[in-house]
Amino acid sequence: MNFNGERLRIARIYRNMTISDLGKKISVTKQAISQYEKGIIAPKSEVLFQLVSVLRFPLNFFTEIDNVTTKVENTFFRSLSGVKKLDLNTEEIKTEIIVRLYNFLNGYLEFPKLELPTINYKNVIDIEDVTLMLRGFWGLNNDPIVNIVDLLEKKGIIVSSLATVSTKIDAFTQIHRISDHHQFCVVLGNEKQSMVSRNFDAAHELGHIILHSKLSNIKELSHEKFKKLEVEANHFAASFLLPKNDFFADLVNPTNLEAYLQLKKKWKVSVSTMVMRAKQLGRISSLQYKNLMKLISYKKWGKVEPYDDVWKIQRPQLFRKAIKMLKENNVLTGQQLMIELSKYKFTINVEEVEVLLDLDPGTLVEKKSEKDKELTLSIKRN
Repeated sequence: MNFNGERLRIARIYRNMTISDLGKKISVTKQAISQYEKGIIAPKSEVLFQLVSVLRFPLNFFTEIDNVTTKVENTFFRSLSGVKKLDLNTEEIKTEIIVRLYNFLNGYLEFPKLELPTINYKNVIDIEDVTLMLRGFWGLNNDPIVNIVDLLEKKGIIVSSLATVSTKIDAFTQIHRISDHHQFCVVLGNEKQSMVSRNFDAAHELGHIILHSKLSNIKELSHEKFKKLEVEANHFAASFLLPKNDFFADLVNPTNLEAYLQLKKKWKVSVSTMVMRAKQLGRISSLQYKNLMKLISYKKWGKVEPYDDVWKIQRPQLFRKAIKMLKENNVLTGQQLMIELSKYKFTINVEEVEVLLDLDPGTLVEKKSEKDKELTLSIKRN
């Protein structure tokens, strides 16, 4: 039986374990685990079954050899300080699998083509101009963007949402190179259950894609340069969601916090972000900005603002629609999809696919017919 050491590494990191963690759980030295992963030696059958049990990946996952040739060029995390490297690696591995699943499904369906303008980061002088250019490129005019998650998916950007292993990791973007083209995957954390927060997070990640996708390995950047990228992505998000001329015109009473609540209904952006934007556009002074932020704090709007508990958070829909289409058109049932995924040399549990693609639990599990249910009940009674 072949053993794929790289698959062991993937499964271990996916489960957020260090080599030492895994070694302790199966009573094997960390040196042995390292040799398994490097392909120097293969685990004995009894150890292999322990790995299957502890890591909760199918046996075939560890024996398959695939020919996928994707290369991860960069992963943009919102913050690197205070986050464990293992936690970052876990999210990177999950995102790589999301992209793999996307390309698998793309073999059955025609997903939207990537539609991005070409921008040379070195020539960017004014982020305001970049966001206006992008709005024009996408034909958005200067209207409010009600559902940016849907917008990104329609423009060929892969989007999923999931519970991250650390609350400090709220959203991030991974860039893949496949042959001669790039793929971008945005992952939105489920920690913040606020539509306006998700709007800004998604716009922030779009900023990285538009402004920073041509940069080399960002993990090698200094703290100051990394912080500069984050400031630019935040500026991009605010400018993209709140185009300067139209939003400036709406700021009729910029020192009245209640006025921002009315604007929130229109622009679907948080009050705190709009106050920041008003200062950025010179509509309020630094002192007025500080006073408004103090009032926001006093009202305890730091985490939850009015309407946040009313407006439904935006979930990615591409994967959900894709699965529904395959099932309704009798192309693949959930079970058949998992079988085909195994033929694709990537055998994983159905629950993992549902989580990674933000599907409702049970989406890929076939419902039993009434006849099957009666049979089950009959067997239990006997």
